[in-house]
Amino acid sequence: MQFNIKEPKDREKFLLEIMYYIMDAGYLEQKKFLHIPEEYISAGGYPLGRIWAELKETYDQNLLAEEEIRFLLKIRMQLTDSPQKELGIWLDRADEVEAYYREHGTLSMPNTTLFHDGVNMFQWIHYQKKLYKQGELSSYQIARLENMGIKWIKPRKLSEWDAAYSYAKQYFETNGHLFVPKKYVTPEGAALGKWIWEQRDSYLGLSSHKISDKKIEMLEEIGMFWEDLKNAEWDWFVGLLRECIRVTKKPFAIGRNYRYKNYALGEKVSEVIRQYADGSLTEEQERELRQAGFQFNRHIK
Repeated sequence: MQFNIKEPKDREKFLLEIMYYIMDAGYLEQKKFLHIPEEYISAGGYPLGRIWAELKETYDQNLLAEEEIRFLLKIRMQLTDSPQKELGIWLDRADEVEAYYREHGTLSMPNTTLFHDGVNMFQWIHYQKKLYKQGELSSYQIARLENMGIKWIKPRKLSEWDAAYSYAKQYFETNGHLFVPKKYVTPEGAALGKWIWEQRDSYLGLSSHKISDKKIEMLEEIGMFWEDLKNAEWDWFVGLLRECIRVTKKPFAIGRNYRYKNYALGEKVSEVIRQYADGSLTEEQERELRQAGFQFNRHIK
């Protein structure tokens, strides 16, 4: 059978079958929401469960008018995860906002504009935008608000610099440093190595492009060095080594695969020990390592 929620006779029959269901199912002490299994058919052959499910689906698809939604609220169908009462209040608020829009032709209003019960209409509208951004409005609510002229706040599109910076930050979080090879390209195809070098050129005045103090600060927060990269990388290693020894508070004997703050510290220590053994480690470097607490009499496990 076909059910038409707009038809009074169909609604009357539907309500009667719901009453029978409540009595048969022991719903005399009614819970917050009424739930009817989709497969439920009354003793008289009325497909109450199917009609119930179809109405819920019709609401989810934004195919019901406000009067029909209020009808479903009255029969305690669960239309939202929030309390049913809140949806009823929401409909009342939307009616008032719609009336304001019809009268003024816009939703630009003083921030002191109130609903009839004293609630701030201006703040309510902005709260709907927040709910929209969080994905917490139903398709019906979204369409209703859009029809009365609400403009959603679109997320800011990342600039090319911001997008490249996000790759740089991801590289730092993965590797523990920002000494990116000049030809390095991210898995997504971004020429990160080239971009890093371009930022250094801008900082050193070797490029016509200027770099702002804010961007300099952002890059330095993820380990950017601007000059003398060979010594900078060594200083970065010694600094992390010193910190690691201090934090762990134990003789420094680590595995080759050991990482500290995502930095491949084990590999670098292994390289230093080889240099120490073949005499290519400078006296200055050896002195810095000893001052950092590194013990050359220990070896990689």
